[in-house]
Amino acid sequence: MNNILRFALVLFIVNLVAASILAGVYYITKPKIELQEKLLREEALTKVMPESVGDRLEPVEDNSEIRHWRVFKGSDTRARGYVFIAKKYGYSSVIETMVGMKTDGTITGVSVLNQNETPGLGAKIIEVASNKTVLKAIKEIFSKGEKAQKELTPYFTGQFTGRNIKKIDASNIDAITGATISSKAVLDSIKEKGAEILNAR
Repeated sequence: MNNILRFALVLFIVNLVAASILAGVYYITKPKIELQEKLLREEALTKVMPESVGDRLEPVEDNSEIRHWRVFKGSDTRARGYVFIAKKYGYSSVIETMVGMKTDGTITGVSVLNQNETPGLGAKIIEVASNKTVLKAIKEIFSKGEKAQKELTPYFTGQFTGRNIKKIDASNIDAITGATISSKAVLDSIKEKGAEILNAR
């Protein structure tokens, strides 16, 4: 009986120490994680609404939760667009995107903020298709003064740019082969959230 109690006590102490260490690590890294997320969102903002650099963003809140942002040019009182975050569960994770949209519903850009879909399948939503040949890649390595290749937009999310939120569907947004669930999650989340914002004006 004493051995059982001793074993239970040791197990409790080990678990307590482990939990304390994890809590300490979380407390230390939390500000860094939040800063990283903030930087990621700021970077995504320049991608989803490139013309908004220097514009004024006003959050639209509901019960202290930001629903979306309205974009204003200078001192204008009429919004020139919206930025919102769309979320939906894909095949194996919640897929979170940031979307830029004009007031008429035209999408200005889509950037994936978070996803943990299957590598090689659903994760292709962030894959940038490259037409670079091996020979061209070798030339770039050895050529001096070659300008760094401009960051490209992933093929899947690039399909949304320029299309109206009311008209996007499976007929004009190609799903990723072998990842229809992930593709549909992104499409549906953007369409639903965008329509919600336009209808609430």
